[in-house]
Amino acid sequence: MTHPPEPHPSESQSSASQPGARRAVAIALDIGGSHVTAAPVDPHLRAVTAAPTRLDLPHDAPHDTLIGGWAEVALAALAGAGEAVTVTHLGLAVPGPFDAARGVSGMTHKFRALHGRDARAALRARLRGTPLQGTPILFGNDADLFALGEWWAGAGEQLDTIGVTLGTGIGSGFIRAGQVQTGGPGVPPGGELWNTPFRGATAEDAVSGAALTRLTHRHLGVALDARQLAALDASQSGPVWTAFGQTLGEALSPWVEAFGAQRVVLGGNISRAFGQFGTALQSQLPPGAQVRQSRHFEHAALLGAAFLRDSERSLDY
Repeated sequence: MTHPPEPHPSESQSSASQPGARRAVAIALDIGGSHVTAAPVDPHLRAVTAAPTRLDLPHDAPHDTLIGGWAEVALAALAGAGEAVTVTHLGLAVPGPFDAARGVSGMTHKFRALHGRDARAALRARLRGTPLQGTPILFGNDADLFALGEWWAGAGEQLDTIGVTLGTGIGSGFIRAGQVQTGGPGVPPGGELWNTPFRGATAEDAVSGAALTRLTHRHLGVALDARQLAALDASQSGPVWTAFGQTLGEALSPWVEAFGAQRVVLGGNISRAFGQFGTALQSQLPPGAQVRQSRHFEHAALLGAAFLRDSERSLDY
């Protein structure tokens, strides 16, 4: 029988339990290549407490448009949180490379307008004179925060967890005791699995969306994406999903064993078909490691961003 995780130490005296007290929330943002979403997260409930606000915002927009969009959705999320709340921090899940401590993007393939500039200072300036003025602003890698959110409030159940997002590419995050691990035993450089060697190429070459499409062509004679494959009868799609699951398991297994992961949590579009390939994947993992589908999908990174204030205590606010 699985018991709910013990409350995080910061939650043991939640203001929500004190009559007349203001309710603490984090405002979490997930920065994507074509849009940004934001929502309030209650750390006591470990839950997104209002429907996320979404704003279409292409990554190639000018600097001030990007920062202005982030500020806009953050304020909208605050409005959705209701009255009598205290905001602990703004947590932003961002693609990499991004120096989270400095708030500076190293990306050149997208978000070029942010490259080398202090996003924290720019957002802080944009929020001056608003209800979020002076609120601490913390950043984290989006794949890391997916894993952290699932560790804290989802399928990771606060066990040592590797989170993997499967889509056009592969994202990954390694979590131990509520801390993102970007190095050390069993962790690839930066915690990134996508470019680790596998079968003479990289892991991403073998288990990304493009790899799944190649598998469908090999087995069925037609190139299909994950959604199209999932729509087929199991008698047709089964061999493809089995091959995909086994390959994914083989790619992950050495890292799961070396890290000592007790949970592997899958997110991203391909993981929606987890029921089709999960058994094949599980068969390749070392004993003691269980694979699970994400409980929160798009909300997981928001939850991870909300947890940043506790997991990054060493940061100078």
